[in-house]
Amino acid sequence: MVQKFVGCYKQAVNGKKSGTSENDIMASAHAFFAQDQGTTFNLEYAWRLLKDEPKWMGESIGSSSKITKTSASRASSENPDTHSSYEFNSSSPMERPMGQKAAKRKGKTNNIPSATEDARNKRTTAMERLAQCKEDKIEVKVMQIMMKDTSTMSDSQRDIHEKYCNKMEKKYGM
Repeated sequence: MVQKFVGCYKQAVNGKKSGTSENDIMASAHAFFAQDQGTTFNLEYAWRLLKDEPKWMGESIGSSSKITKTSASRASSENPDTHSSYEFNSSSPMERPMGQKAAKRKGKTNNIPSATEDARNKRTTAMERLAQCKEDKIEVKVMQIMMKDTSTMSDSQRDIHEKYCNKMEKKYGM
């Protein structure tokens, strides 16, 4: 109902003549509404509250590409030598508020991780730390084996030990 009155009000504003007041525009908007709908518009208090909200503003506000003269060109209009410059009305269109369905969809998609995702992330980090600890333990054992005293070993044991040490040096880049 209010949206229909907004259309009638726009029609009254577009058809206004020089010297018409706001009361005259409202009277003609009420007349247009009564003519179109067959009943009087009795929600004017609601329209007055909503008229400045982006959803209820006319679409012509953001889509107008009127050409207006700059103030500098108005001042120099007395001098016929200068060229008048024009600029497009650069007022940016107002964004409409989010609709009811879009707000509902946004509310359903939660950007905050759920408890399950938090638990999964904690478990993953714990598993990574555990794997790092195991790897560190293995590296310590390898270092102990590599630093082992070979003076008491037999020749065959020493050969096996050297092969193992060479293999570990290649593997760990030592």
